[in-house]
Amino acid sequence: MVDYPIAFDFLFLSFQVRRRLWEPTGGDSMATFISDRPIRVGIVDENDRFRCILHTSLDLLPNLRVVAESKNGAEAIAMVESIHPDIVLMDIDMPVMDGIEATRIINSKFTDTKVIILTLNSDHTVSETALQAGACQFLNKYCGQEKLFQSIKECSPGPLRVIGNPPH
Repeated sequence: MVDYPIAFDFLFLSFQVRRRLWEPTGGDSMATFISDRPIRVGIVDENDRFRCILHTSLDLLPNLRVVAESKNGAEAIAMVESIHPDIVLMDIDMPVMDGIEATRIINSKFTDTKVIILTLNSDHTVSETALQAGACQFLNKYCGQEKLFQSIKECSPGPLRVIGNPPH
């Protein structure tokens, strides 16, 4: 069985994170970022279990909404074409079409959708190729929840207002 630390981190800490996100004051390093509408997220990963855990965890956050899931790059392109998410969290190693090729196509055809690569592949050459294909960010699945949240905020469209203490 493959260890998915970010997914299980989300699963076990989601209620604590939700509580922290709703607390606008205090010395907490995580702030709430509010936009005029929820950030619409699509998840693309061949592993059903990982997609389910990540979907459930992201749905607990007040300013994110998972709008679709796909299990390969070809499905991801169709998803973006029909649903138009703001952010796509994309794995690389998938059947039918890999995440890098899907990112290249999404970046060229759907400029309002940003892709964040979220993968177990930590090869530097692969990360460079993904960024050249148009990925907004390249994250390893070991990155942790706060890094993923921050990346989604940085790549999301529109202005975000900060409530509480911003991260240092």
